[in-house]
Amino acid sequence: MKKLSANEVRKIWLDFFKSKQHHFLEPVSLVPVNDPSLLWINSGVATLKPYFDGRLNPPSQRLTNSQKAIRTNDIENVGVTARHQTMFEMLGNFSIGDYFKKEAIQFAWELLTSKDWYAMPIEKLYVTVFDEDDEAFNIWKDIIGLSEDKIFKMGRDTNFWDVGQGPCGPNSEIFFDRGEIWDPKNIGVKLLKDDIENDRYIEVWNIVFSQFNNDGQNNYTALPRKNIDTGAGLERMVSIFQETPTNFETDLFMPTIRAVEKLTTKRYSLENYFKPNKEQTQINTAFKIIADHIRACTFAIADGAFPSNKDRGYIIRRLIRRSSVYAKALGINKPFLSDLVDVVISTMSGFYTYLKDKKDIVKKSILEEETKFLKTLTKGYELFNEIIKREKSISAKNALLLFESYGFPIEIITELGERENIKVDLDGFDKLFNDAKEIAKNANKNNSVWNKQSKILTDLKVESEFVGYETLTTRNSKVVFMFANDKELSEAKQDQVIQIILDKTPFYAEKGGQANDTGILVNNDGQIHKVIDVQSGPNGQNIHTVVVGSKILLGDLLITEVDEIKRDLTANNHSGTHLLHATVREVLGNDATQTGSYNNEDGFRLDISFNRMPTQDEIVKISNQANKYIAKNFKREVYYCSLKDAIEKHNAIALFSDKYDSEVRVVKFSNVSSELCGGTHVPQTGIIEKLFVTSVESKGSGVYRFTALTTESKIQEFLEEQFSKQRNEILGQKNKFIELSKIKSSKSIASLIEKIDSLKIIEENYTKIKELVFEFKNEFKLYQKAAESEMTDSIVDKFKSLEPINNKIVLINDSLDMQMFKKISDILQNKYDLLIFEGFNELLKVCVISSSDPKIPAIDILKNNPRFEIKGGGNSKFAQGKIIKSK
Repeated sequence: MKKLSANEVRKIWLDFFKSKQHHFLEPVSLVPVNDPSLLWINSGVATLKPYFDGRLNPPSQRLTNSQKAIRTNDIENVGVTARHQTMFEMLGNFSIGDYFKKEAIQFAWELLTSKDWYAMPIEKLYVTVFDEDDEAFNIWKDIIGLSEDKIFKMGRDTNFWDVGQGPCGPNSEIFFDRGEIWDPKNIGVKLLKDDIENDRYIEVWNIVFSQFNNDGQNNYTALPRKNIDTGAGLERMVSIFQETPTNFETDLFMPTIRAVEKLTTKRYSLENYFKPNKEQTQINTAFKIIADHIRACTFAIADGAFPSNKDRGYIIRRLIRRSSVYAKALGINKPFLSDLVDVVISTMSGFYTYLKDKKDIVKKSILEEETKFLKTLTKGYELFNEIIKREKSISAKNALLLFESYGFPIEIITELGERENIKVDLDGFDKLFNDAKEIAKNANKNNSVWNKQSKILTDLKVESEFVGYETLTTRNSKVVFMFANDKELSEAKQDQVIQIILDKTPFYAEKGGQANDTGILVNNDGQIHKVIDVQSGPNGQNIHTVVVGSKILLGDLLITEVDEIKRDLTANNHSGTHLLHATVREVLGNDATQTGSYNNEDGFRLDISFNRMPTQDEIVKISNQANKYIAKNFKREVYYCSLKDAIEKHNAIALFSDKYDSEVRVVKFSNVSSELCGGTHVPQTGIIEKLFVTSVESKGSGVYRFTALTTESKIQEFLEEQFSKQRNEILGQKNKFIELSKIKSSKSIASLIEKIDSLKIIEENYTKIKELVFEFKNEFKLYQKAAESEMTDSIVDKFKSLEPINNKIVLINDSLDMQMFKKISDILQNKYDLLIFEGFNELLKVCVISSSDPKIPAIDILKNNPRFEIKGGGNSKFAQGKIIKSK
């Protein structure tokens, strides 16, 4: 058999179907466009849904593609089994109302066995069919000439594709026999007959014959237009042609695995498949997971999804963290994943050429995420090993500790536990996790209930030093005061929400427009307490609101750890606020005065007092100038001096509505920005990466609010969400246009749709897409009214010649709505002196109209319909309602 590279396998597939008049569909983004039902493109056919359900006309009734997809529902199997990948490619050929079973099977057989194409040995191929699908069985037997002992009739579980309501049908699968070497127990074809998981008979092709419609209640009717949906996993095909034990030893993954080997003394072993060794199996698994996950992350980020705490971003974050944990098992203790991006792109960019242009942003995003996680990973690993050594299991409480305080996803805790043959209390974890969320939610609601002006605080003179400019952790911070509900405490118990003052703290209290820090406090015995809020008391002490994890005593010495990721992002945004303020004054003039600001880890806002709304050109200039200053990488300078010196020597901007101490703190970036500020900032502006103004709006009374983001990943994530939101906003109207365009075309609307769909997701187009969507909505309103009027008129014209029988016309038509029924009834009323008209459709709307002087009221005709039970209302001449059920 031929030895083929992955690129050759893909090319042969596409070339074959192009030779059979199939239109090649370019692979689309992993992030679905105009399909909010999907988190990721999860199959080769997912991108074709609008063609199959009739929303869009396909460019051809015959289509072929090689489409990347992501599935993460069984991520724990990646690296463990032979053929699970997070991201994979599906080779596909599709027929939409064109050829059906016979041609689909013939195409498959020719491509697989012909010497001009894949040239697989015929004797190595086996087939399964649905046990009720005699047609497919006979095509394989009589037309292809396959012997009956190679065709297996299988049940519904394996050979009927059905996802509930919608198109469905039987399928036929083709398997390749890799030989006895992959069947150590010599079970043979029984593996296939009994659907036993194995590495000998590998599925290479699945042809779905979409010929029925499921009404959702498992009632099946024949589809008027039958379709073919075919899928073949590229990775599986390549492993067959390259004769590898699993998909991971192919040229799709081995370059990455070899690159990882250079970073560790551990080696990947191909022989381990045949002579398994427990320790080597764990090593191989770690290599596979890293190679799989970095490939998935590279594509996902290149397609516009970035690490975050929700949805797609959380999946990417989880993949990066999972890779870091398994890298630790290989002895890799430094950021390295971003370096593997070059290898992935080198391997995949022959077909996915756009990856080269996305390399820098992908590497930067992964490096940033991995670096942040590694800071907590080492501590988490130490704690994990300490726990299992001491307790021989992971309790629910310790699982929650690893999850909340050290960023270990519960899936990773479970996997690490399995590797060490120890039990993790997952049920208990779920309960504690939900309880903790409820406690934190209630604590956040009530974290400001303590009265800053209460006597207990106004008289308090304990010393409390803020050391958070220099460090984010301390080893021996002493609890010098505790209270709750205005009562002083000497002891606090588990789950109690209390306020604590420490003799020294790195936690920044919310003030000066900067959000407070969060993080943890750790007892000497390793018990964790969550810091959920920090506020400044009346005498300047930082007051920490804490959810107690076990027990805290007055005088305890605690380790403090600020959430570094939150602090860093907040610092980016606070420094961004200063630079934006400076450029606002440069562009608008010194009359533009700051009236307020707020920044946290998610972004920032800056309120400016000015005599008018800034123009769009001014906003662009302000943003561009701020980004120039960021790119210059100005160093942060900090000075402590008198207010007079701050203003005269350092040109600091002071808000004279504020009160200042005798000594003030000046934060300065070159000669561009100099402000009195007690907040935390980046050491140099380049760390901010980028600044993007997302909106400017009037807050009334001459105050205008700038809202902005920093860092490239946050900005890109925002753009992806906004573009998706704009496109989804007009999804219904686009589908309606496709329907109405059969009656009335519109080049301008079609052009607008094309512009909106093809618009690149970049900052420069953020305003453009909103303008285009606004223009589309306005044009579509006028178009829809005209098109529906034409459609109604054309349909109604068809019914003008209707003749009543016994003074009655009954009209059943599923394409008519109430407006059309009324038009038809008006025409017929004018035509006949006495008429009873009934019209109803599958949309469950019913119209009953009686003309002239009715002897039977229309409402009675409606409610006494012999075929349906109808709920509705009306009078003697007109009634309408909904069909409840058939009689």
